[in-house]
Formats: sequence, C-alpha cells, structure tokens
Amino acid sequence: MNEGPVTPRPPETAEFGFVRAGGALHSYPDVGTTSVVKIAVGTFDNNVYVIRSRGQAIVVDAADEADRILGDVEGLDVRAIVQTHDHRDHTRALKQLVAHLDCPVYSHPADPMPVATRDIVEGDELRVGDATLRAIHTPGHTPGSMCYLLDADGSLFSGDVLFPGGPGNTDGDPVRFTQAMDSLDRLFQLPDDTRVCPGHGLDTTIGRERPYLEVWRARGW
Repeated sequence: MNEGPVTPRPPETAEFGFVRAGGALHSYPDVGTTSVVKIAVGTFDNNVYVIRSRGQAIVVDAADEADRILGDVEGLDVRAIVQTHDHRDHTRALKQLVAHLDCPVYSHPADPMPVATRDIVEGDELRVGDATLRAIHTPGHTPGSMCYLLDADGSLFSGDVLFPGGPGNTDGDPVRFTQAMDSLDRLFQLPDDTRVCPGHGLDTTIGRERPYLEVWRARGW
C-alpha cells in the first residue's frame, strides 16, 4: 500500500488535550456555562468526556474505571450517557454506571450494547444545561459509529471515527473503509477550528487533518 506523506502528529500538550490513564484529567476552557473534561482510563487509554452545564452532565463513552467517572460526576444531574460505538473498550463501565446513575444510555441501533439503551440517530439532539449535543451517524469503524457535536464550543467527539492521522481501524475491509471515508467527507465539511476529541489519544482539529484526506484514501487505511 502507498503510505504517502505522514500526517504530522500533534504535540503532547494541553492544547491537544494530552492525558494519560491514571493521570490527571484535562479541563477545556469554559464557554459560558458549559465546560468539558477529558479523562483517560483503562488499559487501552480510552478517553471519556464529561460535558457539564448548569449542574447537569452528559458522559461520552462509559469506557472503563467506573468509579473514576462516578467521582467526576458526583453532585451533577447526569442526563445521559452517549456511546460512540459498541467496542468493548468503550463500554466496560456501562453496567456499573447504569447501576449508580438514574439516566438513559443512548447508542445507534446498529451497534448492540451490554445494557438497555435508547436509540440515537442522525440529527438527534440532547440538551445538557444551556448546551446541545447533536448526533452524527458516521459508519465505517462499526455500523453504528456516532460522532457528537457540541454547540457551545464546536467540539466534535469522534470516538474511533477520526484521529490525528486518519480514520479508525476498518480491519482491511474495503467496504468498511469506503464507508469510513464517506463519513469523513461529511465531517470535513465542518469549520477548520472544530476541535476533534477522539476516543483515544490526542485531540486535533478539522483544519489540521483535512489536507491529508486524499492521502488516507489513497493508502487505503
């Protein structure tokens, strides 16, 4: 396969949301009444995001270390847990969180979850305080992969759909890869300054990654 130019890796700095499992969380700058924190958990360094506004919260991906997530949302009215997809490293904490939090879990119906969920599909919106989270269906990594766009600051919670350097794994399946690239074509219509908050590792921006879209398409992964 033609690897082509390598997409530059973001530096491990707060600007790009650097966190490490077992380390401190990262707090993004508040926008009005809305704030977001990023926590790295588990053996796969999964990112969990907590969106907070006016005493309410939404958790993005109940990945692992439920006690740590519960500690971060203590005292908040958790309105929902939203799942980006159904892979086990993104769902390990779901059962324990559901047992402690009186809130629904949302996921796309194409991705089965280990707990009862409510369906969320393209264009659905969830409110948290003064903020709105909009669902974008982005299949490829899994059939039901979802991204979530936060209106308060334009952050895109991309799960394993988009990382610095390319799309998430499609296991060499050309059909899934084509789906993934079609999903990225839609995401790259977002503004350049859209912050991409992925399911693992460092953040990036749409503008930083867009120039390499055809490189990824040509290399086939």
